[in-house]
Amino acid sequence: MKTALLSKPGGRKYNEDYCNYLEYNGHGCYILADGLGGHRGGAYASRITVEKVLEAFSAAPGLSPEHLSSYLEKARHSFLEAQSHDSSLKSMKATVVVALSDHKQIFWGHIGDSRLYFFRGNKIHFQTRDHSVPYHLYNIGDITYEQIRFHEDRNRLTRAFDGGEISRFTFATRAIDINNNDRILLCTDGFWEYVLEQEMESALSRSADPETWLEMLEKRILARAEKRHDNYSAVATFC
Repeated sequence: MKTALLSKPGGRKYNEDYCNYLEYNGHGCYILADGLGGHRGGAYASRITVEKVLEAFSAAPGLSPEHLSSYLEKARHSFLEAQSHDSSLKSMKATVVVALSDHKQIFWGHIGDSRLYFFRGNKIHFQTRDHSVPYHLYNIGDITYEQIRFHEDRNRLTRAFDGGEISRFTFATRAIDINNNDRILLCTDGFWEYVLEQEMESALSRSADPETWLEMLEKRILARAEKRHDNYSAVATFC
């Protein structure tokens, strides 16, 4: 599996996104977080989530729901410990998306509006459903899918990782088999807001590696985004 990372501050002074991955002992863990709660709290929330999940994964790599829950529990305890020692971190939160793989199957979980897209044959085979007000409005038929991107309440989340119970995450119903031509994209809202799904597919069909794919998609973001646009981050993996 080949993986590329992208994380930029966009039009903001600070980057509150954080992403990374680790491949170890025949398994891989790919994770991205978008921090909330002011610069210090947001940046800390995203970094501690990613680092603690990868730390727990490295100690016991696996693919099951139990494995993923245990990795997130490690991050949750670190969240709570940090908040107990520093009052300025009380309101910190993060949106999180994480995928596990043994190079034969993939399993994932997410919370908030950071997304996972799973591509097969250069087409979107699956994508996560945001925990946000606009996505809820789309689910009940009040707005179209296209209206999610720039809805006036687009930044209002119905769930985020704040040190609360791991049961608030949405997990895949089961691990799914992966093929040699499958591709995985994890990205924050600052990324998918400016890149249409059809453009993700089109760029993918013309990309020989994940680095090229992310470069092409970043050009879309920079061509469309307003001056003070959000941080944007992505993890792209070619199976």
